Amino acid sequence: MTLSVHRRIDAIARSAPGRTALVGFDAALAEQSLSWREFADSVGQAVAALRAALDPGVPSCVVVEAGNTPSAAIGIAAALAAEVPVFPVNPATPPAERDVLVGLLGRRFGHVHLADALDRPPASTVPTTVGAPVAYLLATGASTGVPKISAKPGPLRYDAARTPSLVIRQTGWRTGQRQLVVGPLYHAAPFTAYVDALLDMNTVVLQPFFSPEWTVDLVRRHGVEWVQLTPTHMREILLLARPRPESFASLRAVLHTAARCDADTKRGWIDLLGPERVFELYGATEGIGVTLARGDEWLARPGTVGRGVLTQLRVLDDGGEQVAPGVIGTVFMRTPHRVGRSDYVDERAIRTTPDGFATVGDRGRLDRDGYLYLEPRDHDTINVGGEKVDPHEVEAALMAHPAVVDAVALAVPHQALGSVVGAHVVLRPGASVRKADLAAHCGRRLAGYKIPKHFTFVDRLPRSAAGKVQRWRLAPSHEGGAPTR
Repeated sequence: MTLSVHRRIDAIARSAPGRTALVGFDAALAEQSLSWREFADSVGQAVAALRAALDPGVPSCVVVEAGNTPSAAIGIAAALAAEVPVFPVNPATPPAERDVLVGLLGRRFGHVHLADALDRPPASTVPTTVGAPVAYLLATGASTGVPKISAKPGPLRYDAARTPSLVIRQTGWRTGQRQLVVGPLYHAAPFTAYVDALLDMNTVVLQPFFSPEWTVDLVRRHGVEWVQLTPTHMREILLLARPRPESFASLRAVLHTAARCDADTKRGWIDLLGPERVFELYGATEGIGVTLARGDEWLARPGTVGRGVLTQLRVLDDGGEQVAPGVIGTVFMRTPHRVGRSDYVDERAIRTTPDGFATVGDRGRLDRDGYLYLEPRDHDTINVGGEKVDPHEVEAALMAHPAVVDAVALAVPHQALGSVVGAHVVLRPGASVRKADLAAHCGRRLAGYKIPKHFTFVDRLPRSAAGKVQRWRLAPSHEGGAPTR
């Protein structure tokens, strides 16, 4: 039996009215808690206000200012319950970028409603052609700076056998668990984790912004059992968790997604929780398929992002021919039920084959057992006099230095070689290290042409909500010339 979102929320509120549904924080960071009865009542009121504000004859969507707040969580739930497509947006999105996103939505929806103010005029009231029903929409493209939107077909339904999906069920997820949402609700992974939690009767703890000390405290105080993190989160939390492993006694599983996780961080979490409690998921917001790797699989095959879950994998060369195991090419995926669509926004984001395989352009290789290993995209690869450098390899070498907390490698123009490797580096608080020491450290791990020739020390790297480095925000640096200081 399937239930609508509204009926599912009401059913939980009737069966467990006093159980905690949501823990959040107000503007003064005072902790608030809502029972399932209180949550259901708030959602019901928001649904009534939303339906009164929309014209049933005009295709509509709701834009929610999706900071990690109780009001945003209720607004998202209300839109899903009202069966109006919801688009979570970063409250800090600059006006120009917001206009682009609203314009993209306006291609499909005649009424783009801003849910943070129910009396505000709609952003668009020009009727458009109604397409297939949509449950929610998510933005992607943060690593390139070019916004795209993917849509989840709808309306959303609860089915005990399918909520959450099979792949999430394999990550230590349990119905009714205590779950922490660290990443922002306007990003795909935290958003979908929240929606699954909502339908599966979980207690959700919303962290308004990331602070590693706060994350450790919330896990300990609320007995958090399941959490989704990015590698950036994991690196910073690990510094605190290693000397205080008892704070993570309740944590049954951590799922990490989005950016590549360096080996030291991965091993640190495996040591902390055990290999069967650490999971890595690779996929795309566009929903073309997923892979999953458990910690023990990664230990046996370091660097893998796992095998497909209800997903067939294929690696093709530039001519569209399938390559042999171990050969690098473009990763294509095929799943029986395509999760997302970008059909009305930017179909160029996805390439497809005649037999239904799709790609977002990621590069990788498969081993003989079907495990996938990702490679840097062509536009990230650094070409040093004809030698190809994987920036992730350089970054992993830098982050193995005890004084380094974060790093990104990128190409720096060079008159003779075309380019050399440069690095932006974030040092641990209070640490002091010479550029020559970092170069020497890399020299013990990397071939000579891979060693950074330019270093720039920064307080923080520009990363998306998914933890992906936004390289387009980093200008190549010539600071320091030779690696000395």
